Amino acid sequence: MNATYGIKKYSADKIAFLAILIITLLLAQLIIVSKSGVSLSKPIILDGTGLSVPVPAGGGWQSVYKWEYNDNAFTLSSIFVPYSTTATTLAYCKYLLAPTAESLDARFEQKALAVEGQIAKTGTTNTDYLSIDWVYIKREKPLFDLFFGTVKLPNNRQLDIEVHQTTGDTALAERTFEAIVENLRFEDNQLLEAGSEIIAGIKGRGLDSLLKNQSPQRFFLIKDARKHIIGFLTETLTELSQESRLNIRVTSFYYLRDRRPVEQVTSFQSNTAYDEFIWKSETANRIGRTKTEVTLDKTGIMTVRNFGVGAEDENFPLGGAAVPEILLDFVFSQMFQSSREKFIIDIIQPDGTITPALISKDETQQTPYALKLQLLDGSGFFEKVYLDDQMQISKAILQQDTVYLLERTDKETVLAQFPERADYLLQRLAH
Repeated sequence: MNATYGIKKYSADKIAFLAILIITLLLAQLIIVSKSGVSLSKPIILDGTGLSVPVPAGGGWQSVYKWEYNDNAFTLSSIFVPYSTTATTLAYCKYLLAPTAESLDARFEQKALAVEGQIAKTGTTNTDYLSIDWVYIKREKPLFDLFFGTVKLPNNRQLDIEVHQTTGDTALAERTFEAIVENLRFEDNQLLEAGSEIIAGIKGRGLDSLLKNQSPQRFFLIKDARKHIIGFLTETLTELSQESRLNIRVTSFYYLRDRRPVEQVTSFQSNTAYDEFIWKSETANRIGRTKTEVTLDKTGIMTVRNFGVGAEDENFPLGGAAVPEILLDFVFSQMFQSSREKFIIDIIQPDGTITPALISKDETQQTPYALKLQLLDGSGFFEKVYLDDQMQISKAILQQDTVYLLERTDKETVLAQFPERADYLLQRLAH
């Protein structure tokens, strides 16, 4: 019996040893797989751009798997947290709406300077979709690796791809960067090109000629979802003397006495092609009061100046599809003068923010002059606009968190509904 037990014990020990060996080999294989490849998500689409980019996924990588809009750019990121709450590697993509005009070498040098590293290698990776220039930047103490790639896209767009890590695993950072570059997709859908065509049509005709078809003063009531009157909007369009370099002036006054009261005054002055302008705005709400000045010079550089403590000027080169929000009426009318069914433009907000928007004809409405404007910043905002036979806005429905209705009206109605702002409004209209 002892001999039998000994044989069984030997067999059991052998089986256990084989099991441990198999598990060890499997673990080693998993480690090799994890170090030889990078798992990626499906390419994540950036609406309206024709661009989709994957990010590292699984195995310690964390991401929200969507593009986020901030500061005139869209970003997509994924972080690697293998053992603790401390990230060791970051993969980061940025789609810039108004990139600077610096040379490639200058940008690479600035990147190296920013991380206090040295440029170790540069190159170009050609894919089926794009040709991406890249740089590898190394820092020894403390350890830091950065792979940075950039590519100019049509219509003044730019895509940057960045992978950096802090553990000395250069190979992981390089494989991650290469995997993203090789698996991104870009197909130009020509929507931004179409928007540039619409804007070029406006500039070619000139704002002075377009003003002839517009009422010099326009008034709108603002209603909430229950159709209660809660605010108003007025706009005044004036052509100044031809001796004035900036001979087109558009002013607006926006007032909302909703649960989130807002008051905004703007003054826009430009030449007839609006390739030069000065746009001043002042906004007051429950938080406080802000003042902004947005200017465009002959070189195509837009400067945003915020009048606040510690505020610094910002400069952005504008693309061909950019248009100040205060001139959107001309975009709407130009759309129905063209054969375009939809296009993308860059709307410049009074605070200088650039927001891409998709504009399309709305064939579901009975009126032939209906369109839809959808902001592409992820906010969910869209607007339905209805024009009359003179190509002027008669009604608009705005929707995001709540619904607002704009309806064309006259001065007398606005004054009667808002006596608390009557004196100020009359004073503005007199100038």
